Amino acid sequence: MFCCFPHTYCKFHIASRILQLPYSKHYGVHMKEQRGHGRTARQELAAEFRRLREESARSVGEAAVHLDQPPSLVVRLETGTAALRRAHAIGLLDLYGIQGAPRSSFLARVDAMRSRNWWYPYGDLVTGDVEQMLILEDEADLIQTHQPSLIPGLLQTERYAWELMQIAGDIPLDAVEQRLRLRMARQRVVADENGPVLRVVLDEAALRRPVGTAAVMRDQYERLLEVTETDRLSVRVVPLSAGLHRAVGFAFHIFESAGREPAAVQIEMLDRVRFAEDQAEIASYIRAFAAAGACAMSAERSRSFLLDLLKRC
Repeated sequence: MFCCFPHTYCKFHIASRILQLPYSKHYGVHMKEQRGHGRTARQELAAEFRRLREESARSVGEAAVHLDQPPSLVVRLETGTAALRRAHAIGLLDLYGIQGAPRSSFLARVDAMRSRNWWYPYGDLVTGDVEQMLILEDEADLIQTHQPSLIPGLLQTERYAWELMQIAGDIPLDAVEQRLRLRMARQRVVADENGPVLRVVLDEAALRRPVGTAAVMRDQYERLLEVTETDRLSVRVVPLSAGLHRAVGFAFHIFESAGREPAAVQIEMLDRVRFAEDQAEIASYIRAFAAAGACAMSAERSRSFLLDLLKRC
């Protein structure tokens, strides 16, 4: 039985009026837009910077040292899986000796690319790591997610997400509003029929942990059942009785795109995220996801489990 917190329920309604969001678990699902907006242009620009490095006979390591960044970031910049910020572009153009009109042209393209990203209006919320996540979600053909404690952001209802954001502490209401809007907007990749295949493995604890009122959890269960009606999206549950496996206690996301190797892995931490830095670490997380999947119930049994939770709520 879930506990009810009427004050939490009221806070949500107050925020909903301020946000002017529909009071519905379907917010974000109806925000369907063309997937991969800017993808080709982003990859072309990234390839141009790789060409400039090669023509200047500079190594990835030299570029990384010049930017005071890890080599893995330079690789991601050159494949279009990391945000090419103006400061990065200026540093690289300095290193490669690009001046005059060509330099101005490259910087203009960098500025134009950033303004065309759908997340551009969210401004300061979109740090480098957040922007890399948004790029990966936008461009992935396959996303594999393991979550031991909470429902993944791409599948959260607005009410569930709102409750989680209240835990963060003394955050101004306008900042919470913006974070909520951004999280809901990310769900465009779920709504899009041409979006990525999404494979989620959830620990049973993530489903049983009450977040907000019983009504919040009921909406969340319904949302999970709704999205798993399509072949492109699946949620499989690891029962508590399955015991230990390699991924126990770790939340992470694996992004794969056709023709792009290796996969990218985002790892969730307490107050930030980080990305796996080398192929050995990436391979370790891919094995961990497979281990969790081997312990999970089938998609059909997982749906039955969700239906049972819904009936008990």
